[in-house]
Amino acid sequence: MLLFLKDLGTEDTQLGPFLTKNYAIFSEDLENLKTRVAYLQSKNFSKADIAQMVRNAPFLLSFSVERLDNRLGFFQKELELSVKKTRDLVIRLPRLLTESLEPVKENMKVFRFPQVFNTRAQYDPTKPDYICLDTLVSVPDGIFCEGMAKASLQDFEKFLKTL
Repeated sequence: MLLFLKDLGTEDTQLGPFLTKNYAIFSEDLENLKTRVAYLQSKNFSKADIAQMVRNAPFLLSFSVERLDNRLGFFQKELELSVKKTRDLVIRLPRLLTESLEPVKENMKVFRFPQVFNTRAQYDPTKPDYICLDTLVSVPDGIFCEGMAKASLQDFEKFLKTL
């Protein structure tokens, strides 16, 4: 196992921190690890790229080929990135492949509804566009959308489905 990690490009000084974080790699079958590295190479990641990714995300080689493929596909599809840009992103931030996708999905909700940044909120009752909180919660959706949010009812309903 240590020879495999060294062949991958892990330096002697990096073995300790790597194994401290991912000691379970010893329970992995060596052939499975080689298959995962071969998969990454088939996606045009260089050996140096893979070494850097493993160094920065020690659990990367513990993920199955199917899971790695699903994660790469998710980022390429959801972020609408080219193959090269997806590869560059994963090389720079390999933990995107190993950590929860929930923070990314939350950020994508904001990305899909940029109106959230229109900052129409006015909290000073003496200024125009002030909306009383009592009014905000007591009016029907149609009036809220047209008069206060300045959005269509369809956009509002679409937004509600994302919550």
